[in-house]
Amino acid sequence: MRTRIGLFCIFFLSGALLAQSQTPDLALKYFEHGSKHYQQGDFDRAIEDFSKAIEISSHLTVSNRGSKIESGPANGFAASSDEAGEIRVIDPFTAQALISRSLAFLQKRDFDHAVADLDRAIAINPGIAEAYLDRGGARYAQRDIQGALTDLNKAIKLNSKLAAAYINRGAVLIQMGNIDAAFADLDKAIALDRNEAKAYGHRGFAWMLRKDFARALTDFDTAIKLDSQLAWLFGGRGTAHLARNELEPAIADFNRAVQLNPDLDSAVKNRGVAFLLLGKEIEAVRDFERALAINPDLKGEVSSLIEAAHNSAGKRATISPN
Repeated sequence: MRTRIGLFCIFFLSGALLAQSQTPDLALKYFEHGSKHYQQGDFDRAIEDFSKAIEISSHLTVSNRGSKIESGPANGFAASSDEAGEIRVIDPFTAQALISRSLAFLQKRDFDHAVADLDRAIAINPGIAEAYLDRGGARYAQRDIQGALTDLNKAIKLNSKLAAAYINRGAVLIQMGNIDAAFADLDKAIALDRNEAKAYGHRGFAWMLRKDFARALTDFDTAIKLDSQLAWLFGGRGTAHLARNELEPAIADFNRAVQLNPDLDSAVKNRGVAFLLLGKEIEAVRDFERALAINPDLKGEVSSLIEAAHNSAGKRATISPN
């Protein structure tokens, strides 16, 4: 199962669970094809198939200056969020197809289309906790922190056993600086599912904010044992090692993080810091420049680090051997 972008996780709902008896066979066929393509990582074809399923299983009645436009099949790409409230549902299956298509959009980092699909799904069926969970993740990616928190609160209200919602809300609360509440949510998620790597990973970051790097390392170790393919877990553990001046283990973790995700700018930048502390200025500058190329928003911070690396190299060059 693939995971959501960034710090959130998403649940891909099974077509077998979502199918309704009144769903047209062709719509269900496209849905199943979309599910297969999603699992294979072919998100463009998944979107195409889910769109066909949506067109078959729903249609819109759109108002235009007081007059009604003739009803027709709903093209999921053409339908605007303004039309979401006027969707007439042939089959509740439509909401599930919209949710599934939103996950493919999330994988493509097309957050606007993802949110639009989830808006429509919620308009059809406001009782699906996973729709709020996923929209919270999309809003977080759009930097709408308050919107994400509102959606995650709603997901938990609808399903208090949804571990992923507590994990995601814990991540949002960390961003908001509410560490006590974040710990409460992440502890709750772990109580619900002790095999959720992301819960331990986010709690590791919370421990680092408390300057308790030993406990942070324990949580990152547990998280990595549960899921060794998440780059940000290695980046987090590397940062905890770096804070303890454990430079070689830090670099090893940053190497693994970058191997898993070459665009993880925080791991590249922090590896540069570890190299700088080891006196490896050339490697440090290379990493700082690479981090800046990945994320230009780091310019202020990285420029200072590059200057520090050049100054360090200059001082080393002026030292005469005994």
